[in-house]
Amino acid sequence: MRILRLYLLKEMLQPTWMALVLFTFILLVGNLVKLADLLVNKGVSPLAILEMFGLLIPSLLSHTVPMAALTGTLLAFGRLSGDREILAMRTSGVSLLALALPVLLVGLTFSVGLIPINDRVVPWSHYATRQLLKDIGIRNPTAFLEPGTFIKEFKPYILFVYRVNGNRMEKIRIYEPREGKPTRTIVAERGEFTPLPAQRRVLLKLFDGTADEPDPRESAKFYKLKFAAYSMKLDLIQGENPQNLSKKPKDMTLPELKEEAQRLREEGIDALPLKIEGHRRIALAFSPFAFVLVGLPLGITTRRAQRSVGLGLSVLVFLGYYLFLVLGQSLAQKELLGPGPALWMGNLVCMALGTLLLWRAGRH
Repeated sequence: MRILRLYLLKEMLQPTWMALVLFTFILLVGNLVKLADLLVNKGVSPLAILEMFGLLIPSLLSHTVPMAALTGTLLAFGRLSGDREILAMRTSGVSLLALALPVLLVGLTFSVGLIPINDRVVPWSHYATRQLLKDIGIRNPTAFLEPGTFIKEFKPYILFVYRVNGNRMEKIRIYEPREGKPTRTIVAERGEFTPLPAQRRVLLKLFDGTADEPDPRESAKFYKLKFAAYSMKLDLIQGENPQNLSKKPKDMTLPELKEEAQRLREEGIDALPLKIEGHRRIALAFSPFAFVLVGLPLGITTRRAQRSVGLGLSVLVFLGYYLFLVLGQSLAQKELLGPGPALWMGNLVCMALGTLLLWRAGRH
């Protein structure tokens, strides 16, 4: 029996590992375009890009590990069923429950392993990413300038830039709203940023444009100043030191969420969002076990000729699970259902369905 269990685990873990690499790579590729843009067009250092790339992996693993466990289970038991190996094992007197037990234990191991990842590693990576982005914003403000959008990171000014290339910009408009007075406007054909990290400022040099300048005799009026070159210092949005950023719920560990919720309750503030975040992490951690439980009987009913269906089935189950997760989160936010039952809805449905299918498969 020991040899049989090791054989089943080998058959499951091999496609699971391959699926984990594949899904993680696919999700990473989706972020590579943004990182490449920061490197090539925005002048962010390769070291910072590499650090951002590494910080992406923990948050991706919390999603790709469950999906890989499901896919590996479907493909492995689909192959075993298609080759009649499951039938041969059961004909030899081995019950389906005995075959399923080591696989379910692997699913449970994945879930237990995801708890510290979702509780510690993912919040740390979220927080470290925010710190890194803040630091990049201080050292290279143009890295996050989006052309064609209003930029409000430099109070009290609002910038609108048509084109950005590194630290150079084209077709720039700068607005300075003034309470009870007309908005001051500066227009320039070209411009460039020079970071001043020590002062938490940037030096903006503008070329070939016009600026509204207050009339010394009547501050509510402006006169137009035409310039060939114009310099102004802009303060970065009032932000903390990157090392002292306040933590958001996604940056907190479970004990920190509990402590923050207690503090909010003492101040008479509803701490429901923190409870939802805590239950979401634990529920997501136990999704690999739920997926293995539902994937095992589905795989048995998927024949070798239908092996290609395995990947499609895993995607459908995963999408269905996330629909329940989103629905549960919405119900919890509207206080129509408690955070625990609402966020665990997807797991409970998968477990109930898997148990039913496994029981039916065991009867045949």
